[in-house]
Amino acid sequence: MKQKKNQPSKWLYFVTIPTQMGVVIFVFSILGAKADEYYRTAYLKPVLTLFGVFLALYQVIKKVQQISREDED
Repeated sequence: MKQKKNQPSKWLYFVTIPTQMGVVIFVFSILGAKADEYYRTAYLKPVLTLFGVFLALYQVIKKVQQISREDED
């Protein structure tokens, strides 16, 4: 299977996945901390962090499916 010209290697996508996941989880954790501070609660940080984890996993699964479909073509 020959790689198309000017298309980055699929390994490049896999190398950036942990960084992308970390950034998404970190951003939602910070948003949760700010929301807890603003609303004076203690549950928004864990809830938004968990939402960030699920969102990051969703993005990874979609990207892997897309790469897999492109690889089959």
